[in-house]
Amino acid sequence: MIPRKIETIIYQRLTTLHKAIILLGARQVGKTTLLLKLQKRLEEEGKTVRFLNCDLEEERQAINTTSRTMLDRLVVGVDAIFIDEIQRLNSPGLTLKILVDLYPQLMILVTGSSSYELRNQLNDALTGRYLDFILHPLALSEILEHTSSGKDKALVYPTANVLLPDVLRHGFYPEIYLEPNPATKQILLAKIVESYLFKDILAFHRIRYSQAIVDLARALAYQIGSEVNENELARRLKIDRKTILSYIEILEKAFVVKRLHPFSRNPRREIGKQSKIYFIDLGIRNALVGDFNELDVRTDQGAIWKNFLIVERWKLHANLGNNIQSRFWRAYSGAEVDYIEESGGNDLTAFEFKLKAIKTRSGNAFSNEYGVDLKVINKDNYLNFITVPEIN
Repeated sequence: MIPRKIETIIYQRLTTLHKAIILLGARQVGKTTLLLKLQKRLEEEGKTVRFLNCDLEEERQAINTTSRTMLDRLVVGVDAIFIDEIQRLNSPGLTLKILVDLYPQLMILVTGSSSYELRNQLNDALTGRYLDFILHPLALSEILEHTSSGKDKALVYPTANVLLPDVLRHGFYPEIYLEPNPATKQILLAKIVESYLFKDILAFHRIRYSQAIVDLARALAYQIGSEVNENELARRLKIDRKTILSYIEILEKAFVVKRLHPFSRNPRREIGKQSKIYFIDLGIRNALVGDFNELDVRTDQGAIWKNFLIVERWKLHANLGNNIQSRFWRAYSGAEVDYIEESGGNDLTAFEFKLKAIKTRSGNAFSNEYGVDLKVINKDNYLNFITVPEIN
């Protein structure tokens, strides 16, 4: 198993804070595997852990209750309770509230595959009682730390560059990455798209017009890195704008895509309405457009490179527990900056993504406006942007 960097912060919060720890993420990104790893870690320390999988009927029935008598039976003699796929319970928020309130010594860790439904069920009942984390597909930094050559600073860039062509084509889902055969990778990705992206999401959210969300996901896949015009998509797909917005939100809450919102402090000169869409996993994106060719022969190579860097940066911050606001910038003059981060104290850092070391005039326009130097990220320095300092 490739160790997940988020394990450290989850273990720390689980063992030091009396809150329900909620691990969110798409199916097949490794949530259950991480729970089992943490269970083993606690048991090696002499702790007793009860693990319940809500995909199994009998285990779901055991925890699908707000009865104190039944919950007492589950937690007696137990130091920690782990609940996998908690969104399958009737009232997950209320069940967790009771566990947190009645059992102050109990460590509580749960997973969920859809933040769209789960957060709605948790917010009211669990206010102030939980912390949530997102487990993404594997990060390049996690893979590099797992390889022996990736731990050698002299070999880290050559190792990353060897891995890069495959992960840009097939993505970072653990099963996909570990599969050595490219043809099999593509079959597995097609199955993930068919069974999870469409069937599971559509069933879970009770969406009637299934083909519409399929067509929308594919349309978004073709325009990664571009501003999304909901009205144009509505006309093209022949559904109303409100439905487009609803479906994009569902795809985002199901961890298929993520929106990058515009940065603007000067509405007269800067565009601040339309967001950009990036896919959490490039393998899923490439499966949707049906293109697994090498990057250097593709017309969308710039968009793929940008998607890769932005999502790997998001993974880095998520794994470190950082609270960062990310944006892009575009002025009415046409000047544009690919990626901006705003941290505490309104500190800004700005980045431009290129396959080669080229700085454009857009960066100069942003620097002049906000007094922020723009950093160009390219194939020569990208590891500095997406990994912790110890690796690069």
